[in-house]
Amino acid sequence: MPILSAPQRTSDLPSVLQHLTPADGSVRQTFLDRLAMRAALGLLLWSTRPRPSRSDLELLHRARLDRDAREREWERRRALLAPRL
Repeated sequence: MPILSAPQRTSDLPSVLQHLTPADGSVRQTFLDRLAMRAALGLLLWSTRPRPSRSDLELLHRARLDRDAREREWERRRALLAPRL
């Protein structure tokens, strides 16, 4: 491959690469565009949140088991103390 000869650039840009001039008018976002951008940002932030550690998950599970045991005990006591009809 010859190093000294490089492809020559043309002075005019293709129409795809040309920027809009201020005379072309301002491009405004629609309500749906803004809504879609907010939803995309929310999903991106939600997906990159830190995951809970194993010890945190175990503490949550143990707390749930303790709460369920307390509620069962309260229900048992309420059933025993309720007046019989």
